[in-house]
Amino acid sequence: MRLLFLVTLLIILMANCSDKPISEVPIDTSGPEEQTITEAVPERVYSTFTRDESYLRLQEKVRSGKSLVVHTMVALCDNDNQGIVPVNKSLGDGQSLRTNLYWGAMYGVKSHFKQARNWKLVKSIQAVSDNVLERVVFQRRFSNGGLVADAYRGDRMEECLVDFFDSVAGRRADVVKIGDVEFDIAKGADLITFNGHNGLMDFYDLSFESTADEKQREVAVIGCASKDYFNPHLIMVKGYPLLMTTNLMAPEAYVLEGVIDSWAMGTDGAEIRRSAGAAYHKYQKCGLTGATKLFSTGW
Repeated sequence: MRLLFLVTLLIILMANCSDKPISEVPIDTSGPEEQTITEAVPERVYSTFTRDESYLRLQEKVRSGKSLVVHTMVALCDNDNQGIVPVNKSLGDGQSLRTNLYWGAMYGVKSHFKQARNWKLVKSIQAVSDNVLERVVFQRRFSNGGLVADAYRGDRMEECLVDFFDSVAGRRADVVKIGDVEFDIAKGADLITFNGHNGLMDFYDLSFESTADEKQREVAVIGCASKDYFNPHLIMVKGYPLLMTTNLMAPEAYVLEGVIDSWAMGTDGAEIRRSAGAAYHKYQKCGLTGATKLFSTGW
């Protein structure tokens, strides 16, 4: 069966993220932005909010031969405008598509998928909007799949967060055109992903509007300690946390690739978590057990 999954990737480097194995990375709990906030939502709410609705919808799309759509949003790593531990100047230039740590560098989204043997770059669009510097379109070689990656300016973290939550809430529409065919992304995506720096550590007092419709959307957030920061907001916009992180980590593109490959095959959350852990261990050499514990699925 032909599957087409579109992924819009945005890369945001996490303030406290590190390329070290997770066993060597301490957790900084200082400051109000570092406090765990999941306690604001009653446990009974989480327990009644399952993946059933979105999973059944995905299975029906696969059976009918319709495309699967993944939309990912990430801002470029930015030493000057994000609360991160500064990296090399060129890697942390939030305006540089060519050198940015999470776009043009070796494990940046554009570079990683361009080098991946199962993916082929078919299109690049510059200056998509005031916030998005570039959109690249990849096609999966063996299954007619596709990937769309958007690079937000490093100084537009807040805008990226708003776009992400508006998409999950069903308030934001967008499309990607490949040939004569248009594919819905944003609120029309089957999996909405935020990849890179956990911007809620910088903008921890942001609030987002509740859901605009009754559709449940699946979400993955690949960035440091995303579970504690994103889940309370996701419950309000009816986003299901298919994959989150529990600690500091390097949110590089190989994790996203592992998540997409597993998710597109219709696997459950536990298997997607294992795939993310395996991808992280492969590149970080931090131990498979420890790498898998870095990720979580569900509430």
